[in-house]
Amino acid sequence: MLRMTISRFPAMLAATSSTPSSWWSITHQTPSTIAVKVAPSSTLQYRRRFALFLCSDSHPTSTVDPTQLPLQEPSSKQATLKSGLYLVGTPIGNLEDITLRALRVLRSADVILAEDTRHSGKLLQHYSIKTPLLSYHKFNETQREQSILKRLIDGEIVALISDAGTPGISDPGTELAKLCVEANISVIPIPGPCAFVTALSASGLSTIEFTFVGFLPKNAGPRRERLTVSAKELATQIFYVPPHKLSQFLEETSALFGESRRCVMAREITKMHEEAQLENELEELMSNGHSLSTAVKVVAAGSAMKRKAIYSLALRKFGKQHDAVENVG
Repeated sequence: MLRMTISRFPAMLAATSSTPSSWWSITHQTPSTIAVKVAPSSTLQYRRRFALFLCSDSHPTSTVDPTQLPLQEPSSKQATLKSGLYLVGTPIGNLEDITLRALRVLRSADVILAEDTRHSGKLLQHYSIKTPLLSYHKFNETQREQSILKRLIDGEIVALISDAGTPGISDPGTELAKLCVEANISVIPIPGPCAFVTALSASGLSTIEFTFVGFLPKNAGPRRERLTVSAKELATQIFYVPPHKLSQFLEETSALFGESRRCVMAREITKMHEEAQLENELEELMSNGHSLSTAVKVVAAGSAMKRKAIYSLALRKFGKQHDAVENVG
């Protein structure tokens, strides 16, 4: 497994070498300097690359020697997963948008932390995964952190998932990952779906440089301040906007960004045919005598889409039919 090590230090890099090589070994010497030395290429089976992250921090770091890292990811037939926090990307719409590795981790974990256990339960049920679920969301993450850290210290495998996409990206997970890194507990990202990356790749906008803004502040003053900063940037800006706030967002950004900026709105990114399928299921149930609310309940039980969203869809498509039945009744 190629491990990613995050090193904290205000750093200056100095590299010296008289012979070619494929690896750099990095040794922390003082809070302000880093010595970079070259490991002999004869110690490697083949060339590898590794990522070095530099950030400002007052904490010193220990020696990191990439030549000692395993050269390949263990197969699913090999030993079980090591203890640690696994950040698992899950589908952003279509249940097929999940990796084989993600499924293996979810099956192997001692516990799965989930934003909404009912929502994530549908995903686990779809893939016959029996791992226990534990709620972990913005309202209880502070209370859960210490008990989760204890489980990790005791050697458990903990998987963290969000309702959709990659944990920590405008979803719970960032603080827990930070605590684990500080406690020297392994944090293992399991790559998978990410809504903004998926949308950006198909948007037709520039991907050379972009800024992920995420959700804007709720209050008008701070929101306008953030949008004013974004309006001055030439790079692609990425925002997360709740459906009921879309009109407000377009009005505010139009006034600040001007008419020359292109805008792409992405929704239902991987669910090209899901709404049509849900409509058919709802229509069939209602034609067989089920009420709109019952039809929504039945369809929601077998879908990754939230019940509230399905109910909204049902009202949009069959609201008049529902009102007619109610009036007759």
